[in-house]
Amino acid sequence: MWNQVITLYTKNIQYLLVEEQLFTPELGSYRTFGIAALRRSPRGSEQLAYVSDVSTDRAFAAGLAERCRRGGLSPVHLPDFIADALGL
Repeated sequence: MWNQVITLYTKNIQYLLVEEQLFTPELGSYRTFGIAALRRSPRGSEQLAYVSDVSTDRAFAAGLAERCRRGGLSPVHLPDFIADALGL
C-alpha cells in the first residue's frame, strides 16, 4: 500500500515518504514508513531507489527524507544513508 505523505525535491530528484501497512508473524500488522527517490521528467516518474520499513515513527522518517533533500543525496546512496541513520 503506497500513500504519498510528503514530497521533497532536490534538483530533479523527489524524495517521497511512503506509508506502508506490513505484516510479520511476530508483530502482526503494523504501520511503517519507507522512503522513495524518484526522478521526474516530462515522460513521468522513474523510481531510482526505495527503502521499505525505515521507521514506524512518521516524524523520524520524514526528517530523514528532509535530510536527503537538503543534502542533495544521490539516490544510489539512499540505502546506506538509512542504514547509517539507524545504526545498522
